[in-house]
Amino acid sequence: MYRIELNQFKRTYATYLAPATDMDGYTWPTIKPQIGDILAAEIISLGKHNTIETINGVTLNIFPGDRILGAFGYRYATDQYEGVVPDVWSEMCDLLSVGGVCGEVRSAHSTIGAPTRLRILGALCTAQGQPLNLRTFARPAPKVLPSGEVILVVGTSMNSGKTTTVGTLARSLSRVGFRVAAAKITGTAAGKDGRFFASCGANPVFDFTHCGLPSTAMLEREELEAIFTDLVSRTAATSPDYTILEIADGIFQRETRMLLESDVVRARVNHLFFAASDSLGAECGVRRLRADGWPLRAVAGLVAASPLASREVEDEVGVPCLSIAQLMNQPLLHLLGTTRTMAVGNQAGVAHAA
Repeated sequence: MYRIELNQFKRTYATYLAPATDMDGYTWPTIKPQIGDILAAEIISLGKHNTIETINGVTLNIFPGDRILGAFGYRYATDQYEGVVPDVWSEMCDLLSVGGVCGEVRSAHSTIGAPTRLRILGALCTAQGQPLNLRTFARPAPKVLPSGEVILVVGTSMNSGKTTTVGTLARSLSRVGFRVAAAKITGTAAGKDGRFFASCGANPVFDFTHCGLPSTAMLEREELEAIFTDLVSRTAATSPDYTILEIADGIFQRETRMLLESDVVRARVNHLFFAASDSLGAECGVRRLRADGWPLRAVAGLVAASPLASREVEDEVGVPCLSIAQLMNQPLLHLLGTTRTMAVGNQAGVAHAA
């Protein structure tokens, strides 16, 4: 085992769950790499990612020769990389995300350049030489009864407007006094979405990293359902009026499809908003979601930035297609069919908004 001086390493966001007190050194494991294994690495060459997000949410530039702490995970990003956890601990790997998820690039979007290359120094370990995995540090969710209503946001693909829709719904509901929580069920470790949810009035905010996972690609259905249940339980412990959940990527993506087919998820969701990039994608998504019996309330996302495209959607599918401004000004309480009441002092705001 090689002893480590943490001040000589840049810790990426993906590793925030692991306490520094457990990081004594790095070693070369003899077992197969696992999702969540923490690794020490040196930057060999810069590619797509020339910055990292730290455990404090700060963006730092990286340079050849820098040393970082990252975590192995799969990446599913149709606009960037498809990345996998390597089969063995080898000398080199790729930086798959700004948040510090590492692995091997299997394919890439044609507009994305080569990945940043890393030389693996070893697996981070305790003083006893035990390799560290993020799952070890996940705290169990509280065992509580369901609280409030759950709004699920899904979309056609990555970058279709799902995160913006979650934040806008949080703003719209919280500004009239509702207690709003938010969580991101799947994705790749990064702090910006959670900070956006919080800035929009959601409190508390959780994501899959609280379950000890740097990413959720290639997990099995049971693991995905466990994440969903865990995060909904964490939000329920704060007694929110609404919990808004985002599932990453598009409804055809492997993990998203599994969650939408899950009875565990379906039993807990009260409302669904669908973020689409264009009117054709909106029609396809709405048709599939309706066929599966989801409680669809509206289409949102990039398509709603165009009044003309919004009219196409509404004419074709017969549900509202709402822009950010409309989500903020739309009587959402009517759209959600709510009869929920506010705490004393907030009633006037709700009445005015409705």
